[in-house]
Amino acid sequence: METAGGGWTVIQHREDGSLDFQKSWKEYKMGFGTPSGEYWLGNEFIFAITTSQKHYSLRIELMDWEGSRAYSQYDRFYIGNEKQNYRLYLKGHSGTAGKQSSLILHGADFSTKDADNDNCMCKCALMLTGGWWFDACGPSNLNGMFYSAGQHHGKINGIKWHYFKGPSYSLRSTTMMIRPLDF
Repeated sequence: METAGGGWTVIQHREDGSLDFQKSWKEYKMGFGTPSGEYWLGNEFIFAITTSQKHYSLRIELMDWEGSRAYSQYDRFYIGNEKQNYRLYLKGHSGTAGKQSSLILHGADFSTKDADNDNCMCKCALMLTGGWWFDACGPSNLNGMFYSAGQHHGKINGIKWHYFKGPSYSLRSTTMMIRPLDF
């Protein structure tokens, strides 16, 4: 992808609600969707790429229903293996999608509807619909329920990035992408 100098590998994309992201642990492990549409690369593949010999950065691009765009970028990104629940590791946040990160910066485990690792008795992945790095449900979920224009306000289980549009605004589109830090 040619964004911000190119060299990006897309690991997640949401754009039209054509794909249900309320998937099982196994589906998030192996990936689903198609790269030309709605898509999750797969946690095993993300782990393999980001724990190779190179350091990787993560860029998250967001668009709201009014056409405003923003991004969050992290200088260092990798996830643990399956035994570590694909634990998230991030460092060095910057961007236009809020003064602070809407992703838990270090140590949140991945949860799905059938694998609850979220540090909350409420089962965030079930309640907020979608696999994600939840920590007591947290300020983001880019794999939440897709809501159409006019239905996107007041939705705690939508596609959210708290420090961009607030806790209950469901976004129109998102893209998560990674590239080697030294690209």
